[in-house]
Amino acid sequence: MQYVVGFLSGIIDRLAGLTGNYGLAVIGLTVAFRLVLLPVTIIQARSLQAINILKPEEEKIRKKYKDDPERLQLEIMDLYRRHKVNPASSCIVLAIQMPPLMAMIQALGANEALTGAAFAGLTLGQPGGWVMAIVAALTTYLSTKFSPTMGAAGQQGQAQNVMTIFMVGLMFYLGWKFAAAVSLYIITANLLGLVEKFVVPQPQIGPEGLRPSEKR
Repeated sequence: MQYVVGFLSGIIDRLAGLTGNYGLAVIGLTVAFRLVLLPVTIIQARSLQAINILKPEEEKIRKKYKDDPERLQLEIMDLYRRHKVNPASSCIVLAIQMPPLMAMIQALGANEALTGAAFAGLTLGQPGGWVMAIVAALTTYLSTKFSPTMGAAGQQGQAQNVMTIFMVGLMFYLGWKFAAAVSLYIITANLLGLVEKFVVPQPQIGPEGLRPSEKR
């Protein structure tokens, strides 16, 4: 992890040399980072959308076989198999994304050159304060609000609400406690994530299972 942190910190310095500003360097690296993760993000988004589409069918199966747990599990597995959906894929993708995301935050916090660097009235190496914390939390909430599975009912909906509260609280804490550069990264990443959510095609159910729609 330390090697990755040092590598990312070096890229920030090089981008700052090219742009003449560490704030622009952070934004540029965030954009590049999101582009690298875009294929993974698309897989996750499509998986979440597909699971959400199939949720009504799953609920019917749960009601029909509520007294037969073994048959219930088989029917649910068959539902996802027929539509070529792996319900665990979104969790796997999220797990893949977490280490590089943490490395990025560590790199921004450890880069000494950011200590006195200024951008948009902020000192990037100093905590961004309440304003940056609130903006980081707000953009996180908006990014979560437009998640493909938001608005689900039952236990899934409750789990989503808990996850939303946790993520918003975590981003607020990071924005308040850590350097403003971290807040800038979080805000930029969230805004790019919102754009991605409107760009990724939503899958539709066809005769051969779920497939991405050609237009939204």
